[in-house]
Amino acid sequence: MRFSDLFLGLVVLGGAALLFWAASGLPSVPGQSYGADTFPVLTAAGLAACGFILTVGAVRAGPFPLVEATWVREPGAPFRAGATIALVLAYLVLAPLLGFVLAATITLFGLFMLVRVRPVTGAAVAAVTALIIHLSFSLLLRVPLPRGLVEGLLP
Repeated sequence: MRFSDLFLGLVVLGGAALLFWAASGLPSVPGQSYGADTFPVLTAAGLAACGFILTVGAVRAGPFPLVEATWVREPGAPFRAGATIALVLAYLVLAPLLGFVLAATITLFGLFMLVRVRPVTGAAVAAVTALIIHLSFSLLLRVPLPRGLVEGLLP
């Protein structure tokens, strides 16, 4: 499926507006000139700038269909789309049972197989990516992820 820059620009602008609105309700930090809303507001401003650039460029380029669904005609495309949704749902079920690292590795490996990555490469990249994401979130950002067998072995 191809989206025109006008469509994407308007979606990004809408997302920026929603992010700004959601961030405006976050509390400020007493005694500081910035608070919990600082990063989301800056992100919203960056998104708004990108959306504006996309929208202006599309208007200058002239007419183009907002959405073209040419991918549907490709052999196996509907199966891959359905399998992607099934893998995300499988992650939601598996994460509380197996923990983040195993569930994410299985999900990523499945996604790699859908796009025809070699199995050995897909398994290695999926495992390393899941570990990096887990360590980034748990150690750097202090975001709790579902714990399982592998997480008990990690710091």
